[in-house]
Amino acid sequence: MKTVNLSILRTVGVFAVGGLLVGFMPLSTPGPKNVINPGDSIQSQPGKLRGYVEILFTEPGDPCLQSQEKSLHPGTKVVIQNSDRQAIATGTLEVGTPQPLQAGFSKMTCKFPLVVENIPELHDYIIKLESGEEFPYSRKQFEQKNWQVELTLFR
Repeated sequence: MKTVNLSILRTVGVFAVGGLLVGFMPLSTPGPKNVINPGDSIQSQPGKLRGYVEILFTEPGDPCLQSQEKSLHPGTKVVIQNSDRQAIATGTLEVGTPQPLQAGFSKMTCKFPLVVENIPELHDYIIKLESGEEFPYSRKQFEQKNWQVELTLFR
């Protein structure tokens, strides 16, 4: 019987055991590498949308109280939809604060802050308020506005 140096087998990576051909990866061989770069994924970093919904009332009085009577109030659902109108992220309106429209005007607005997190990367979006109003946006528009929106409603 012929003697075989085991270091040769490690280099070759194949040897016969009991009539079977067996292959192995030497310990010095690096393991598999991730071939997908994080930037190549469909969703890189989910977006976080901030801003407010501003309501302008033509009637005198506290616009934040009036808005609560007309279906916009703290906790109102804000839904981000894809172009097929499927919900992809949700958030809610926070407590609104009355603010003067402009100096010299008697009308006021109510600004409800909003935050919607974990918005996946898509080309087109629809911001839909629970009360039915819709605002179309593209990802490019969100990025240009630094993920800050100002939605205005007239009542």
